[in-house]
Amino acid sequence: MIMKTKKIFLILVSVLFVSNFSFAQDEFNVGSLYSAFGIGDMRYSASIRTDMMGIQGIGLYGNYINTLNPASNTYLRSTLVSLGLRGVLLNTSNSAVSAKYSDFNVTGFNLGVPVWQDKGLVIQFGFNPYSVMQYKIIGNVTQNGTTFSETFAGLGGLTRLNFGVSGRPLRFISLGAEYNYAFGNIKNLTYFNFNSPFIYNTFIKSENGLRGNYFKGGAVLEFGSLFPRSKLFENFNVGFYYQNKFSMSSKVDEIHLTSLGYLDTTRTSSSDVSVPESYGFGFSKQIGRQLIVSSDIMFQKYGGFTSKSLLPANYQDNFRYGIGLEILPKIGSDKSFFEGITYRMGFSYDNSTFKINDEYVNNYAANFGFGIPINSENAVDLGVTVGTRGSTGNGLVKDNYLKFNVGFNFGEFWFLRPREDER
Repeated sequence: MIMKTKKIFLILVSVLFVSNFSFAQDEFNVGSLYSAFGIGDMRYSASIRTDMMGIQGIGLYGNYINTLNPASNTYLRSTLVSLGLRGVLLNTSNSAVSAKYSDFNVTGFNLGVPVWQDKGLVIQFGFNPYSVMQYKIIGNVTQNGTTFSETFAGLGGLTRLNFGVSGRPLRFISLGAEYNYAFGNIKNLTYFNFNSPFIYNTFIKSENGLRGNYFKGGAVLEFGSLFPRSKLFENFNVGFYYQNKFSMSSKVDEIHLTSLGYLDTTRTSSSDVSVPESYGFGFSKQIGRQLIVSSDIMFQKYGGFTSKSLLPANYQDNFRYGIGLEILPKIGSDKSFFEGITYRMGFSYDNSTFKINDEYVNNYAANFGFGIPINSENAVDLGVTVGTRGSTGNGLVKDNYLKFNVGFNFGEFWFLRPREDER
């Protein structure tokens, strides 16, 4: 498997292109080669709001659903349903050639229900992506006088179902806990095409079904409530979250072409995938009536990631850092359309979960977005992310990407006692 990893990058250095071929290879499409390792590209999104601020919202309150730190949800005003959509334009290249890719997908569906607003008791349910894998490379190789094509491809990822609860046992602290069930399938293809009637092609296609569960817990401390007379700590909050290490069961179905030209199927089952713990810290500060500044950092001990059924790599502990701001709408009813919009911008950086040729695959992204209110409880969030990952030096690949984000937030008052004249 280590040789396969090196082979992929050697092929990509010389050629990168897409082609049609047999054995259902059109099922796989070009994407980021960096998603090939482990369980794929990790999805760090906590909400469209925090994405456009470049952060995770670990210490950020508001009338929105945070899918990373459940303790951030205690100020939900009414039952809220959020749905996110994302379009991606990707250009991946090395020092010689490039390939383009586009995709459109759902980034998550979440429901938050405030049950006891005075104590911040909120129940949350979500259906969100956890990781995504999509890559495909083809190269021509000459060995012992024979020229043949090699193809490596992958497709799939993990989704998580989450159920959480949050509350404020004391006026200055919010606590939250969440159960997550992660599941999904990862497909991989290895294909050697010799273009000869005298040599059987080598074909291996596998589908790995992964299942696992884990817990998250978090807290947000309100320094303004702890020190009510201090202007310095007014509207200043600090948050923390922790996600435990967990194991995943793996069931691999493999189809391969035998030396006699027949397709054969094998199945193996194990619990060999170990996903490391993660944790993070963040703060937010509201300045005046319209400006919020927030920053956070999250760590994952990915050097402890292990698996025998997934493509190996030189896994490393990693971190993600973000900083951003939000400009709130003007206070009062006498405001124009543009004065009623919420503006957001931010920057993020992460150093990847693995090294290639002893180098981190650094990822930088700049974000800008805004929220358009429909009424007091409904809004549409729009945003754009421009980013780059990796480089074209030292045998690596550079990904330049543009993401378009759309979020729908629908609020409704539930669990509120109606007035006598409304019954």
